Amino acid sequence: MRKALGCAHTPLLITTRHKQAWVHKWPRFKRWQELEKEMKDDYEQKQRMKGFIRFPTGMYLTPERPEDVAPKKDLADMTRKETGAFPIDLHTNHTQMRYLDHSVDNVRRFKRYTHFQGLQYDQRMIPERLLFLGADLAAAHFLVHRGAAVKFLGDDLWYKRNKKGYSLPGRKVPGLYIEAIDASGTELMFEGFENLHDLKHLRMLRLANCEYVDDWVMSKIAGCMPELEMLDLSGCDRISAKGLMGLKNLKMLKYLRLEGLDAVKDLGQAALLLEESISNLKVLGVDYDEQMRRLEAETRLLAHPRVVQDAKGNAFAEDDSGRLFYISGAVNERSAVDDEDRPIMTSTIRREIPEMDDMEFEKLDRLSGGKLRHFLVGSPSGYSWTEQTEKILQHEKKLLDKKGVPVHPKMLPAEKRDKSAPLLDDEWQSILEQEKLNLEKQSFEPMGEDRHLAAGKRENSDL
Repeated sequence: MRKALGCAHTPLLITTRHKQAWVHKWPRFKRWQELEKEMKDDYEQKQRMKGFIRFPTGMYLTPERPEDVAPKKDLADMTRKETGAFPIDLHTNHTQMRYLDHSVDNVRRFKRYTHFQGLQYDQRMIPERLLFLGADLAAAHFLVHRGAAVKFLGDDLWYKRNKKGYSLPGRKVPGLYIEAIDASGTELMFEGFENLHDLKHLRMLRLANCEYVDDWVMSKIAGCMPELEMLDLSGCDRISAKGLMGLKNLKMLKYLRLEGLDAVKDLGQAALLLEESISNLKVLGVDYDEQMRRLEAETRLLAHPRVVQDAKGNAFAEDDSGRLFYISGAVNERSAVDDEDRPIMTSTIRREIPEMDDMEFEKLDRLSGGKLRHFLVGSPSGYSWTEQTEKILQHEKKLLDKKGVPVHPKMLPAEKRDKSAPLLDDEWQSILEQEKLNLEKQSFEPMGEDRHLAAGKRENSDL
């Protein structure tokens, strides 16, 4: 009974010391034999510490590390840390690293994604800033801190951050309203526009060359900036024609600048529809001739008897053997490039050359913008089809000439190929002229009430 009582009191002391050392671990039930062993080991450890260096007076010095006086364990009883071996976690991580993509392009993609996540968190909406500064001044602090410039109503100065910082009021100022914002070249994104609400006096917004401005931003602009008159979206290549149609609710918009967006599909059509829906709008920077040329080329390409489409809108060229060769659509054509957007690799897996007439192949290649020959070569350039493809064709021709191997006529460089393939047939030239006339009629057609009056006049004249 005495032994049981003694053991009942000991867990209290041991458990208390254990809780102080391991705060975040749940206490484990221990049998009284284990507790006695722990007390014995603890007593022996204290005696060894006291006996490390003992003086005749009874004083002693303990070692810096308790391990110096601990009894040596057998090798089988030692842990990996005690034997000096690498931890098992390190071996596991090293083994898993073999299955990761360590290419330069993937590392860049990972860094861009982590930077993107940091921007999302940095541009979050902070209610306290809006509460203490007000809508306009809070937006000014948010924009200027991230490299943009702002202009207030009735003030000719532009406030922008410099090496010494920036100077803006730190408390709410009555009658202080933002009139213009120049955020060109900044990393402003959709999350950041949550800080630009209730700007009732904003008339001008420049977002030229903003990397993260996309279609979602267009919907945000149309919803929170009703008084906007001038908008610059030059160089924002993430915008599509459908996203631009979200700006049709900006009835006060007068100038829309879209320079550097020639690669956007159906850009000219979207610009014409915006000018029709907004009465005083003038769209700048759109090359309508180039848009018409691309529309005509796409129409001819899809109307070619060898071109077929799938359910996703991707176009393929079918050769005499029934094989399909991708030429246009929604497939990601971006390649592995270095920091200067130059290709760092070319594909060694090449499709067989299509079995079709050389003239027909050349015509399909020109209608697709060079993509048919581009993908056959395996050139990884997602921006300039012709330049990188021709370099590879010239290099491969030199190698094959040295080996005495004949080059297929479809894979010859530009200076060696037959350039007599027809560019525009007479029937397609007439279709192109008809489409131009239709666009001119749409652009000069009366709108709103004038359109109904014109329709009424035509009906009266017919009667």
